[in-house]
Amino acid sequence: IWVAPGTPYADDDAVLAAIDRAVDDGTPLLGTCGGFQYAVLALVRRAGLAAAHAESEPEAQDPLIAPLACSLYGQEREVTCVPGTRLGEICGTVPFTGFHFCGFGLAAGREADLEAAGAVIAARAPDAGIEGIELPGHPFFLATLFQPQVGALDGRPRHPLVAALIAAALRLRDLDERVEAA
Repeated sequence: IWVAPGTPYADDDAVLAAIDRAVDDGTPLLGTCGGFQYAVLALVRRAGLAAAHAESEPEAQDPLIAPLACSLYGQEREVTCVPGTRLGEICGTVPFTGFHFCGFGLAAGREADLEAAGAVIAARAPDAGIEGIELPGHPFFLATLFQPQVGALDGRPRHPLVAALIAAALRLRDLDERVEAA
C-alpha cells in the first residue's frame, strides 16, 4: 500500500482503514507527505489517544497533525535518517536532500504520543521536524514527510525507499505463493 500525497483525501475513512489493514496483516506500507500525516494519525488513534488533522478538522483543539511552522510547498530540505532504523538502512545516515510539497506535519509537543503508539522516529530535518517514522516488528511500515517519488519522471534514479517498497511487496507476493502451493 502506498498512501500518496494529495490531502485532503476524498475518503479519509478508507485511507485510515487501509493503514489499519497494513498494521494488522503485515501488508507493506509506504506513506509519503499526506500518507505520513495519515499514518501518524492512524497509529495514534489505534493507541486510543486523541488525534485530529487540522486540515480536515480546522476547529480541533491541539491537533496531532498541524500546519508546519514554515510551509514546504515545492521546497527541498536536508533530511537525516536515524542510525539503527530501517529508514536509515535504506537511505543511509548521511544527510540528503528531500523534496517536499507539504503544509502539515506532526504538531509540536506530540512526539511522545507518536512514540506511545509504538512508532519510532526514523528521520528528522533541522527546520521541518520529524521527517520519517517506522513501525518496529512490522515487515515494512514506513512513512516520510518528504516525497521520494519526486524526480523519477525527470530522469533521476529511483529513490531507494521506493525500491524498498517494491521489494517488500515482492517478498509478500512470494510468501503468499508459497503458502498457496503448500
